[in-house]
Amino acid sequence: MASSPAIEEYLQAVYTLADEGTSVIGARLAAFMGVSAAAVSEMVHRLERDGLVSLDGRKEVHLTESGQRLADSIIRRHRLAERMLVDLLGYEWWKTHEEAERIEHAMSPEMEERLVRVLGDPQTCPHGNPMPGAARRPTKPLEQVERGGSATIERIPDQFEHEPGFLQYLDSQGLRPGVRVRVVEPAGSTLRVEVDGTVRAIRPDCAQKVWVRA
Repeated sequence: MASSPAIEEYLQAVYTLADEGTSVIGARLAAFMGVSAAAVSEMVHRLERDGLVSLDGRKEVHLTESGQRLADSIIRRHRLAERMLVDLLGYEWWKTHEEAERIEHAMSPEMEERLVRVLGDPQTCPHGNPMPGAARRPTKPLEQVERGGSATIERIPDQFEHEPGFLQYLDSQGLRPGVRVRVVEPAGSTLRVEVDGTVRAIRPDCAQKVWVRA
């Protein structure tokens, strides 16, 4: 089925929100994509007509089988583009999202196959999120780690990559996938963690947005 960048963006948004267990309703899609409720309603009806999504009795949006295949394809291209930018072109891990957004829509099947081969069939993007179909290790938000507990950062869920400056903030605090942290003070008015022997006071929202190995 032929698709447009606009269709792919919406399917990617539905995939991203649903992947974290969020109920995908029009208001959440509008907030996530930064568009009006009317624009979301119009596109969702178009996607439903094209057999890419379905709506249940609570007006929640679900990918159909064909919609899931198309969403898997665009997510895979996006994450491969991010890996290419980091592994081949030397981009910082936090700086890839917007560049990958531009590349993913233009990536041909041949380019995708070549990237998989050159990159060694990567199983995650630079932010730790698994490729569609790849094995998933259990993860949980940092807020579920008890005081004094240690954990390894596994991933930054896609829905938080979109927040301007967030990934760069994490990098400035030494919080990136693969780093071991110890919770000194759990989430509250102040979240304090130890990173590489240094205790840091970090933004409380990191407790929900940084996910660690369960």
